[in-house]
Amino acid sequence: MSAPDPAGAGPPLGVIGGSAFLRGVGELPGLGGGDGPARDGSGTERPDVERMEVATDEGPVTVRRIGGCLFIRRHGEERYHAPHRVRHHAHLLALEALGVREVAGLASVGALTPELAPGDVVVPEDYLSRHAPPSFAGEEPLHIVPELDEAMRARLARVARAAGSERVVEGGVYAETRGPRFETRAEVRALARDATVVGMTAASEATLAQERGMRYAVLCIVDNMAHGIGEGALTLEGFRAMQDRNAGLARRVLAVLARGG
Repeated sequence: MSAPDPAGAGPPLGVIGGSAFLRGVGELPGLGGGDGPARDGSGTERPDVERMEVATDEGPVTVRRIGGCLFIRRHGEERYHAPHRVRHHAHLLALEALGVREVAGLASVGALTPELAPGDVVVPEDYLSRHAPPSFAGEEPLHIVPELDEAMRARLARVARAAGSERVVEGGVYAETRGPRFETRAEVRALARDATVVGMTAASEATLAQERGMRYAVLCIVDNMAHGIGEGALTLEGFRAMQDRNAGLARRVLAVLARGG
């Protein structure tokens, strides 16, 4: 099964969007507001959206073609899947079946350093996980040398700037915890020795993408200061309020990617 490529420009870009992007992408046509072409407030035509269901050995996955992208909602369609229940294997198998060779992760993160602030964009150069990473490996050996693709990282940094991000940080390390709870202060102190931002999904996604032969990089929007970082206290209310504030940037990032940015 392959997705149509209207531009004739080769394999489509796979995009997997996380928590910070759920409300933002919902304002694009076909993502919560009905399928088909739509216009934004300025009268500019938005990308048309085609919805498809892709069967995989790990179950069906809903994929949307938005312009030049094939988009998957990381946390599910009909209901929210918590980070430790995200169907990473199915998502990557679906994109592989549609001919994707490059995957961009869009993720919500907490800052592990006071040098970052909510609203910043970080495009990390590496990642780590303190728990056993997922794998497609079975009885046969399956080894990869994990990395975040350099060309993809440069592209995502350009996309963030084109989307109007006020600050884009290139480099640093993404640390993954299992979730769904936030990290303890002690965990944050330990992670901050080696990492720049913390999330709950992108390291797993990166590993599985590479096991299927796909290049991967992640664009992170800082939605909170990690527990114990900075002067203010981490609260769920504050986290959700900042996600709401960042939704416009999330929407613009996806729109730039859909236009081939």
